[in-house]
Amino acid sequence: MNIRKIPLLVLCALLAALSSVPAFAADKEGTPLYAADIQNGVYENVAVDSTSSMFRVIACTLTVTDEGMTAHMTLSGQGFGKLYLGRGEAARGEDESAFYPFGDDGEGHHTFDIPVEALDKPLPCAGWSIKREEWFDRDITFRSDSLPEGAVIRKAGASWLPVAAASAAVIALGAAFAFFAIRKKKS
Repeated sequence: MNIRKIPLLVLCALLAALSSVPAFAADKEGTPLYAADIQNGVYENVAVDSTSSMFRVIACTLTVTDEGMTAHMTLSGQGFGKLYLGRGEAARGEDESAFYPFGDDGEGHHTFDIPVEALDKPLPCAGWSIKREEWFDRDITFRSDSLPEGAVIRKAGASWLPVAAASAAVIALGAAFAFFAIRKKKS
């Protein structure tokens, strides 16, 4: 190996290592946030994405406690009579106690109270159509970017310390190799 290429290789290794270290407080897109990552409290106007326009959440209040998270969702209409967390095929064999019944907000919208495992993670659910009397599969995602500033206390996936330590080790080895290679050439 040409000794003059060693500093260039060390610089390339340094740049590659540093580019793999995420910013300290930056969350990786799509990384789920759990109850332990969020301050306990009640959060209004939480955005909820749905894989179906027929299952549109128009309002959502998220309650976070040490025990977990629950969502009080208001749908745009009255088409669904109950929810099941999972797929409709599995719901067909379940007892009625496995379903989440609707409530009424007094303005013609059905509401549902369901547990939420994580934000930014699709939650499979099936809605029972009152009109068609069948289950329709949906995925809903509760979005952490709609929480107020300060609600998130620890970003999931932001554990940059192991990556930084590995990067520092690579850099140190590269520098040691370059030092001894240059020293050997001078002798």
